[in-house]
Amino acid sequence: MFIRKSIYAALALTTCLPTLPARAADMKSPITLVSQTELPEIVGDFDHLTVDLKRKHLFVTAEVHHSVEMFDLMTGKHLQSIGGFKTPHSIAFSPEKDELMICDGGDSSLVLISGEDFHRLDRIQLVDGSATGKGDSPDAAYYDKENRLYYIGNGGVSAKMETSKISIFSVDQGKLIGDFDVDGNNVEAIGIDRSANRLYVNIRDKKQVGVYDLSTRKLITTWTALDMNRNTALIVDSKLHRIFVGGRKPGQLYVFNPEGKIVQQLSMVENNDDMNWDAAAKLLYVSGSQGLSIYHQDTPDSYTEVARIPTNGGKTALLVPQAGIFFVIHPKTDIDGAGLLVYKVKP
Repeated sequence: MFIRKSIYAALALTTCLPTLPARAADMKSPITLVSQTELPEIVGDFDHLTVDLKRKHLFVTAEVHHSVEMFDLMTGKHLQSIGGFKTPHSIAFSPEKDELMICDGGDSSLVLISGEDFHRLDRIQLVDGSATGKGDSPDAAYYDKENRLYYIGNGGVSAKMETSKISIFSVDQGKLIGDFDVDGNNVEAIGIDRSANRLYVNIRDKKQVGVYDLSTRKLITTWTALDMNRNTALIVDSKLHRIFVGGRKPGQLYVFNPEGKIVQQLSMVENNDDMNWDAAAKLLYVSGSQGLSIYHQDTPDSYTEVARIPTNGGKTALLVPQAGIFFVIHPKTDIDGAGLLVYKVKP
């Protein structure tokens, strides 16, 4: 594995597409591509990313390769392939326990491994889809770092079930402590607004956003839009209480207020899988297989797309504000091999 300057460095300079609003055309991209790490031996799709800031490690789950790939956080250099998984999806790191938490869909479990030497610490059984012969649950998850609670979407269609659950894993207690029932078979991204005491989840098969009370773990209401389809990515601005939801086809960004009203709807890249919110810079990054859409929050109810950047099919990404770096991981395509794209975030 090695790092090289990529063809995307040239493409990244042309960040504003002709279809963007006139105002966006006058703004520069907030990120600049600095390098690409080639991954010729990694086949298949990637899923989510997390970091160990102490050791300066970046981790990415590789679903088809049955591994977690580790990189140098500051340079993007590939360091190690950690095997022993069936279909790893969401991943999070707890610095307090020095543990990596990996949602292994093919194993219907949450797997805990050491952040020091990556030996397996524990396996937490979730909804068991293995008996059905399909078993690719759990998938989406959200880590509440402040309270050290990991919310894990599981069950549903991947386990051949009509409904799903969001299981709650306590890092401090090392066990499951409860769950939310979801009346849908396709749970996608999860987000939390602690100050509003709410949990939000994309229920993709119903084309809905489920709104739950965090205390009672009961459904309060559901939100939707007439043209919302395959709503996948979701993230919350907990300061201004805005909920960002991404529809895949067509690629649409929906901005909801706490009452469920859509305050703005914008075009974006299709087939989204991740959202990253930079509260300090008021920037929303939406990554999809068509590229990366970046929006500026002008007011709580007004947003402008400032850049749309090609990423060679990289639909999962991670902003690391502590290091001023933005990562996109992309699979092998007809025009290029798999690779990690490393962007510098402009101050």
